[in-house]
Amino acid sequence: MKDSMEFILALKNASLDDPLAKLSDDALDQLRNLPQGPIIINSPGVRQSISMYLVLKHGSQEAYNQMQRATMHNFEAANGAEEILSFYNVEKLIHQHTGVELIEHDMCPESCLAFTGPFAHLESCPIKVMIQTFVTILLGPQLQALYHDPENGLRQTGKVPVINDIAMGFDILGAVLNGEIKWDDIILMVSLDSAQLYESKTSNCWIYIWVVLNLSPDKCYRKVHVHPGGFIPGPNKPKNVDSFIIVGMHHLATLQRESLTIWDASCNDIIKSDLHLIFMTADGPGLVYWDGMVGHSSKNGCQMYCGLRGRHKTCGTHYYPVLLKPHNHCIAGSDHANIDAFTIPLGSADDYSKNLELIVTIPSQPQYELKQTETGLMKPPLIFSLSPQCCLSVLLCMTTDIMHLVGNLSDLLLVLWCGTMNCAPTDNINTWDWAILCDGDSWIAHGKAMEDAGPYFPGSFDWKPQNIAEKVNTNYKTWEFHLYIFSLSPALLYNVLPKPYWLNYTKLMRSEGRFQIMSQHSLSAEDLADTFILLGTWEQEFETLYYQLREDCLHFMRPCTHQTSPPICYAQWTMECTIGNLGQEIQQPSQPYCMVNTLLSTMPNLDKPHKCLSDTAADLGEDRYAKLPVGEEAQAISDFLGPNHPLPHIKKWSQLLLLNGQIARSAWREKLRSLNKTWMSCNVKLLINRQTRFAEVLYYMRLAVAEPDADDVDDNTGYHFIDIAIIQMYSPPDDQLLQLSSHTVVSCALLDEVSVVNVKKIMSVVTMIPHEPRLPSGITEDCFFMLEKPGLDIANFGIPYYENLDDNAEDTNNVNLK
Repeated sequence: MKDSMEFILALKNASLDDPLAKLSDDALDQLRNLPQGPIIINSPGVRQSISMYLVLKHGSQEAYNQMQRATMHNFEAANGAEEILSFYNVEKLIHQHTGVELIEHDMCPESCLAFTGPFAHLESCPIKVMIQTFVTILLGPQLQALYHDPENGLRQTGKVPVINDIAMGFDILGAVLNGEIKWDDIILMVSLDSAQLYESKTSNCWIYIWVVLNLSPDKCYRKVHVHPGGFIPGPNKPKNVDSFIIVGMHHLATLQRESLTIWDASCNDIIKSDLHLIFMTADGPGLVYWDGMVGHSSKNGCQMYCGLRGRHKTCGTHYYPVLLKPHNHCIAGSDHANIDAFTIPLGSADDYSKNLELIVTIPSQPQYELKQTETGLMKPPLIFSLSPQCCLSVLLCMTTDIMHLVGNLSDLLLVLWCGTMNCAPTDNINTWDWAILCDGDSWIAHGKAMEDAGPYFPGSFDWKPQNIAEKVNTNYKTWEFHLYIFSLSPALLYNVLPKPYWLNYTKLMRSEGRFQIMSQHSLSAEDLADTFILLGTWEQEFETLYYQLREDCLHFMRPCTHQTSPPICYAQWTMECTIGNLGQEIQQPSQPYCMVNTLLSTMPNLDKPHKCLSDTAADLGEDRYAKLPVGEEAQAISDFLGPNHPLPHIKKWSQLLLLNGQIARSAWREKLRSLNKTWMSCNVKLLINRQTRFAEVLYYMRLAVAEPDADDVDDNTGYHFIDIAIIQMYSPPDDQLLQLSSHTVVSCALLDEVSVVNVKKIMSVVTMIPHEPRLPSGITEDCFFMLEKPGLDIANFGIPYYENLDDNAEDTNNVNLK
């Protein structure tokens, strides 16, 4: 407690001149007297040096040196060839241009603590003798570099649409309206996590990163805009995290006090920016390092501080977040009344402040331990030292995340369904009717069904779920669990998992602030209301079905069953991608990861992708037709054009680039490949007459229509082009199964009808996986169940979710679609 208070006091009066900052004179001058104007490099040799450095950012220093020698030898007579820099000099030049400063502090080699704050006077660790260092990367120069690119859009404004960004609540918008967040201010999120950088040897470390939320969601999570804050070497878990992160927090506190000087290329002016920290994120257990709360196994273990008191077993000390009181045996301390999932309060800032004051003023260790259990707090967080005008309150800025909850809930459901959950002596595993995968044959068949579904996944889904029966214990990825548990399994387990458990599971999948609905980047108020109803219903049913109000089954209720999650905008995927990037960057040990990002922010023209189409693609501007269509396709095209339009010659196209970045392909080309070599991308979601439909695209084509374009008043050519897709429609989904499954099993039949649609009716690429279900009507037929990529807008069919909700719960040829 004393150490925590000293850290907070050290940040209260933070200054760039403090010894803790360890800033060089050049770094101080960069922060306070930033040079104006863009960085211009006229020498072709120097520019080639930087380009080679960027191309080989995942390579070794020797690879750069070989390319340097080859370039100078083969182009020795070229202008600037003699100016190509060595590896050392190109890194030195980049450092000069970016101004990024790496600050080193001593630490215990066992990660006990860092020699900062109250430990700064120590010459050796009080626990261990040896000393090593950890690195902090200053945020200020990285933010200054962002403004060198006028296209970053840091100052763009617009109307607030549906919920599709972090700034949709009044906690943030109110600060803008009140003038606390001003036009030139920067909004930040910090994220902390552990990392295993090497697969084959011990390399655990801890990393924290900064994300600039002024940028739109399609920009702020890109690698070039993710700013590393610091690295805590392993292999052990840090025992005093505050002593490590205080350096980065001290820098932030200083910039909040003095403001950050920035040259803004968009207006060619010097501005002063205040830095606002609005979110501090980590996985569930990691949040304790930010908020000062106790762990999840304590009596008040909710990291949102909602006031839910846990329950524990007789003679046990581990508390579980259980709403319903055990009916067979309930000891004192766990005998409080049942809690309604729909009336759980939000975290109370007043209660948090009062309890924190109580913890800080306790005079003795025994009293401290007692109050720590009662209040759920163990120390004041470092955020208390930051400017209250530049931060949200503790309970508002601490947020859980969707990614880790996917893994936690997947693990919980699997151990239940596989019957591997710890069974108490007073319980009987043979009574677990939900354990449908406990025998080997069922588990193997389930894994084979997953594997068979793999070829039907489009490449835009990033990953095919592998056979879980073979791979679950060998690096099964979180994204695979997301696709498996929260996309595939509702259909795979239909008529396999007993109906009450399956119905409960589909509510979880459709709701639970992190999956189908909350995995979208855009949400409506109606979506949120539906999620609230489904989530509350799921949690109460889950306790009744699995835990069954038995004290010996309390351990079935893990923190993930209680923990809610914000939308996907806050997900830890960014941190995981950063960790993956670092695993590549360490192949060039002398290269700081942040230096490349800052360089590309300062000089974005060095690495801008070529935006034109490939050599084999067309921009819908060519007029080449190969043949006359015949049969059903010809009839469909004639119907589309209407009477008095002769049937034109056509040229088939095989791919279509959609506005969302997905590539929709065609059955015409995909069916030439064997199924096991296919990432099937010919199935699409369409919006036809305001109804969501699905179809298989046979191919794409352009039609030249001999009449002026009604949408172009300046068209005097007498004809225009119509870009269409020849499709084979799927039937509307079975509405009974759709409603029964809370919209998670969308089962359709492939129709024989061939029709034509304008390509602009295509919304996204979807997965259509064959299955043969016994429908609620009693009919068994060949169908396809539809999956959408998590994160895209999901289909809404206008059918109620569930009729019995609790009354208390309110290839070679491509087309670019631009």
